[in-house]
Amino acid sequence: MQHPILLTACFLTLCLFSAQAQDADQNALRNHNADWIQAYPEKDTSVIARIAADDMVMISATGTRMSKKDLIRNVAKPVNPITSATIDNVDIRVRGNIGIVTAEVEFTIMVNGKETIVKNNYMDVYEKRDGRWIAIAAHVTRLSK
Repeated sequence: MQHPILLTACFLTLCLFSAQAQDADQNALRNHNADWIQAYPEKDTSVIARIAADDMVMISATGTRMSKKDLIRNVAKPVNPITSATIDNVDIRVRGNIGIVTAEVEFTIMVNGKETIVKNNYMDVYEKRDGRWIAIAAHVTRLSK
């Protein structure tokens, strides 16, 4: 009679650890997402260097294929400087060692000395490598100008 109780206790313990690991992964990805977006107005290239894999590929809102080096260069010296960013509708899914973040962002950018609002939808794909989440792919779609 003790075996079913022991098995149930083990199962519940495993479920608890699994849920805690899932929460930790989602929190890590949520933090990466916020850090990445805030890196643009702050021109903080160290964030991109930390989050993006060396083999990362990003498709920008203009359809340009970008590497990690291109992304860092764009954050440091954007064509149109970003003065603020607001993230909305964040969805985070974790499937094993793959994490997918989808969200909307509203950037305030400077174009010819005037502030303009730009809205994008984006998807970032992360892989857990050596216990650490790292961005391996991203795709951005412009919603409005």
